[in-house]
Amino acid sequence: MPFKFNFFKKQRAEFKDPIHSVYQPIVDIATGDVIGYEALARGEKKMPAEMFRSAYENGAVIPFDFHCLESAIKVLPDLQEGQYLFLNIEPLTLEQAFSRGKEGEEFLKGLKAYSSKVVFELTEGVKKSDFAFIQRGVEFIRALGYRFALDDVDDISVKTAQLASLRPDFLKIDLQLVQGIASNYLNQQIVREMVHLGRVNGSEMVAEGVEQKSDLEFIRHMGIRYGQGFFFAKPAKELILSLQLSKE
Repeated sequence: MPFKFNFFKKQRAEFKDPIHSVYQPIVDIATGDVIGYEALARGEKKMPAEMFRSAYENGAVIPFDFHCLESAIKVLPDLQEGQYLFLNIEPLTLEQAFSRGKEGEEFLKGLKAYSSKVVFELTEGVKKSDFAFIQRGVEFIRALGYRFALDDVDDISVKTAQLASLRPDFLKIDLQLVQGIASNYLNQQIVREMVHLGRVNGSEMVAEGVEQKSDLEFIRHMGIRYGQGFFFAKPAKELILSLQLSKE
């Protein structure tokens, strides 16, 4: 099924650095099954952070965000039963484009056949955004059958608790807390509180940045169900359908 969207056509032509998408598996820690993929934008010459920084500076972050989304969704027909595609979305895009009559509505309706397979990840900047705008955007997405994840959670603050009260389907723990957690008592305590917060709000937990077996075993014993990171697989242009995890 092809996906064709014509909004922001003029602005899209101004993006000089070609982009493509890579996909990193999200894994059920207990079984090793791939339950989904996070789509990540890549440029030929620039790093993702640099591309988005330029888009913000040029007032083109929303068209650039959709440019990345359109690249990412091409693999939707290839997902297996029960798998999700996690799509990053900037807070500004959620606030200004995902409402009735806006480009976000057209985008969501164009993906209607795959709504049960798509999870929108609210990126780190959501913590600086007005909660009422975020809440309206989340409600709009959910009303059309989509899920959402709170990404890069790295603290237990009032704002984090407020965002978690929106009951995200997935709560993704920032890699800086996960890497080395087996020997970092402070991070262990923070993540335990996050796991509790997730349980209270009915969110599945995903540990990002899993690279070491010791960290994997620790988060497993904490009751975190899903993991993502180089221990499992690096991002790739093609979907990695299955993994052979090390037993060592």
